[in-house]
Amino acid sequence: MTQQRESKSGLSRRTVLGAAGTMAATACGFGARAQEMNVRFVGERYPALEFYVKKLQSALPNVKVTADLMPNAPLKELQTITLSSGADSIDIMLGNDLTIANFAQNGWLEPLDEYIAKHKDEYKLDDFAKTAMSSASFGGKVYGLPVLTNTQLMAYRQDLFEAKGLKPPTSFEEYIAAAGALSSPSVAGTVMTLKGDGVLNEGHWYLNALGDGWFDANKKPVFNSPKGIAAIETMKSLTRFAPRGYTANGNDESTILFQQGAAAMGMQWLTRTAAMDRQDQSKVIGKINWAPPPRGGQVVVADTFAISKFTSRNKDTLFRLLAATLSPANQREGASLACPTRVSVLEDPELRQRFRYYNVLVPALDKGATFPKFAEFKEVSETVTRRVLQAVTGEMPVKEALDTGAKEAEEFLTRRGVYK
Repeated sequence: MTQQRESKSGLSRRTVLGAAGTMAATACGFGARAQEMNVRFVGERYPALEFYVKKLQSALPNVKVTADLMPNAPLKELQTITLSSGADSIDIMLGNDLTIANFAQNGWLEPLDEYIAKHKDEYKLDDFAKTAMSSASFGGKVYGLPVLTNTQLMAYRQDLFEAKGLKPPTSFEEYIAAAGALSSPSVAGTVMTLKGDGVLNEGHWYLNALGDGWFDANKKPVFNSPKGIAAIETMKSLTRFAPRGYTANGNDESTILFQQGAAAMGMQWLTRTAAMDRQDQSKVIGKINWAPPPRGGQVVVADTFAISKFTSRNKDTLFRLLAATLSPANQREGASLACPTRVSVLEDPELRQRFRYYNVLVPALDKGATFPKFAEFKEVSETVTRRVLQAVTGEMPVKEALDTGAKEAEEFLTRRGVYK
């Protein structure tokens, strides 16, 4: 019987090889505990995100995700302080259109184009709706994967339209005519939601559908162009069919107007559609339907998963973690909590039967428009929309109000160093 050769240290060759094999296996990921990657996620607390966090925590083996969820204001503060210092204590995070633009402009987010190209087929990344992906992009690069999307549809009382022999309008001429035909002392021809940021959302539709948008590629105002002025004139003309006190109506008030049968049509967020059939609140159950807004251009927003530029974790693994979390199966399962971002899920026959508005979601998203992609837009929009509201209510002539807003916007952006 041949004796095993021993090394000078007294260890047998088999023992040495066995130890080496164990170390190699651990390095390749077979030693789960040694290989485990700890990942920190920060995001806003709401039911849909809680659902996706659970999926995030089980998406990949040997990846342990710790999630810190909090209200929006402290979340943004935490993200800004952490990222601005270059700290690596956040690995992945939730963002929205405006924070993605801000953080990407500051160089705080990892561009994902390389990972998308590499993993496109494995995770079916071409399936994400184009407008949702646009919400996760800045400066020609993609900085996130969209978790959920929200947009506005044109809600309308199908029973009232049928009684008048009307079809859902596809142009503003038809929209104005329908609002006039359906307006009565007890029913507003159209809701107008202009409280708070409502004027930004409503004005966004008019300026993109009929005008040139808010700003051009050089961040110069175009909302006061001849087409922009005509768009806001159209918006102003519809106020005669709006509910009394429409400037004080936010999303809650407009939702109640629909539920009480006091509105014939108007723009409505997807997140408000379920309230139309609430047994304990609505008088119009089964009577509200939805259509794409005439000429498109309505606001589309998305909440997005992004990767910190400063994380010390393997970024390819982090990307695969996010992509696996947003699989078609997971989005289908979470569809009752939030609007999915994958076209295949939006077109799912079972979901279209459960949620009536799904039938028009894909064309609506295709024709929607995100907010302008620069970090200062949210701040400058507060000045501009104040002038838009003055134009719509007749406090100032439309052209004068928009020209004043354009001048103020340029002065603000100049002070902020936007124009080079």
